[in-house]
This record gives sequence, structure tokens and C-alpha cells, in this order.
Amino acid sequence: MKPTKNKFDHLLIGLIPGLLFPAIVMHIILTYYSNFTLEYIVENTMFSPLVNDLKGALLVNLGLFFIFYWLKKDNSAKGVVFATLIYAAFYLYYMFFL
Repeated sequence: MKPTKNKFDHLLIGLIPGLLFPAIVMHIILTYYSNFTLEYIVENTMFSPLVNDLKGALLVNLGLFFIFYWLKKDNSAKGVVFATLIYAAFYLYYMFFL
């Protein structure tokens, strides 16, 4: 019988929610707590107060990481870290090259 220890312990299991959950939180922040649209933010790249607030949406990944870590799903936790690094790369590109 195959052990179930490694069930749900895969990089994609952490990467997919690590990419989706912050985007959902960012959408909620923009929809309910802000007067700005996504188009306005993209056009005004140096409008950093709102962008700094949106970085807080990545705190969802911190919670995901610790859930996977406490459940001993190390590969899934690596997927969450990788998703956070992808968001960091997009953020740096947005801030310095747009």
C-alpha cells in the first residue's frame, strides 16, 4: 500500500493557490476599498501609496506558506514561495521599467 504522506505535496499544489489568492485579494481591495480602477493604476505607475497597499495582498501567501509548512507539505510550501517570487518579479518590473 502506498503511503499517503506525500499526498498534496507537490510544487503545483502550492503554486496555483499562491498565484490565485493574492490576485483575488487585490481584486477585493480594488473593488470594495478603493476608488481607483486597475486601468488607472496601470497608467499611473508611480502612484505608490495604492501599490504599497496592494503588496499587502501577498500576506495571504504567508498564511498559505505556514499552513503547508505545519502540515509538512514542503514541496507545496516551495510552490507558494515560488509564486511570491513571481509576484515580486512583476512588481519590480512594474516599478522600474514601466
